[in-house]
Amino acid sequence: MKLQVLGAHFVISITLVAASLTANGCGPSRPPDPRDPVLAETLIEVDPRRIRSTIEKLASFKTRHSLSETKSQTEGIGAARRWIESELQSYAAQSDGRLQVELQEVRVDNPTDRVPSPATLVNVIATLPSVTGPAIERVYIVSGHYDSRNLDPLDASGAAPGANDDASGTAAVIELARVLSRMKFDATIVFACFAGEEQGLLGAAALAEKAKAEGWNIVGMFNNDIIGNTRGGNGVKEDNRVRVFSEGVPSNESAMQLQARQSNGGENDGASRQLARYIKEIGELYVPGFQVSLVYRRDRFGRGGDHIPFLRQGFAAVRFTEPNEDFSRQHQNVVTKSGRSYGDVPEY
Repeated sequence: MKLQVLGAHFVISITLVAASLTANGCGPSRPPDPRDPVLAETLIEVDPRRIRSTIEKLASFKTRHSLSETKSQTEGIGAARRWIESELQSYAAQSDGRLQVELQEVRVDNPTDRVPSPATLVNVIATLPSVTGPAIERVYIVSGHYDSRNLDPLDASGAAPGANDDASGTAAVIELARVLSRMKFDATIVFACFAGEEQGLLGAAALAEKAKAEGWNIVGMFNNDIIGNTRGGNGVKEDNRVRVFSEGVPSNESAMQLQARQSNGGENDGASRQLARYIKEIGELYVPGFQVSLVYRRDRFGRGGDHIPFLRQGFAAVRFTEPNEDFSRQHQNVVTKSGRSYGDVPEY
C-alpha cells in the first residue's frame, strides 16, 4: 500500500493554520502568508515512515472490532487502545505536560443490531489546550476511528486488520499529535481516536454530546476516514487529491433558522460548506500539487462517518476521504477468491 502521505501534510496544514488564527478577527477572509516559515517547517516534520509504521502496528492486532478482546496484550481493541494511549502519552511528555490524554468510556446499555448486549466502548482523547483563553472557548477536533470490522458486523474475533478503514485516519491523528504537541496555539486542539464507529458512530456521538453539554465552541471538526489508499477499485491511481465532504442544510436547523436561510442565503452558506471552501483554499495554497475536491454532500452515498454526530449538535464538521475507494478492501474478510484477494490489509 502506498500511503497518501500528502494527505497527512494537508491535514496538518489545515489544522495548524486554523489553530493559529486569533480569535479577534483573523479568519477565512485573510488567508495566512504562504511563506509562513513556522508552517513550512512544521509540514517538513511529518514523517511518512511513522505513518506507515502506525498503520502496520494497528493492523497487527488481528481485529479492532469494538466488541473484541480487551484483556489480551496482542490482539483485540483493548490492546490497540492501550498502544494508542501509550503513543499519545509519550507526546504529552514532549509538550511539558500540556497535552492531556484521557480515556472516555461510552456505555451502551440498550441492545442494538450492532451491539446485541450491554457493552463499554472507549475513546482515546488527547487535548492540547489553548494558551490564550479557556480551553472550550475555541476548539478544533481532528479525528479518526480506531475500531475495525470485516464482512460480518458482529464478528468480534475474526481477522479485521482495518488498515485503510480506519488505521489510516487514526495514524494521521497520531502523527498530528506528535508534530503539534510541541507547539502553542490560540485555540484548543482535540486529537480524537474514536471507538464504535462501525456500530453506529457511538464514540463520536458521546464526545459530541459532551461538547454540546459543556458549551464547547467547536469551530471546526476534521474527520479522517479512509485516507490511506491511492488506487481505487476502478483502477485509477491518484496520490495528489482528497475529497472533502460537507453538509449543506444543517442537520439541526430549526424552523426559524430555515426561514432565515431561505430569505438570506442558501444551502451553500452553512458553516460546514464555508469550512470546506476554506480547506480547499488553504490546502492547495500550502501543499503544492495537491487538489482538494469539494463534494457537496454530508457523506458518500448510503454511508456515514464520525463527523455526523457533530453536525447533529450544530458544529461545523467535514470528512476527508481518498478520491477513489476500493470496496473489495472495505468491510471484507481477508480471503483470496478466484485469484483475487480481499480484505483491508496494509500490503495493499
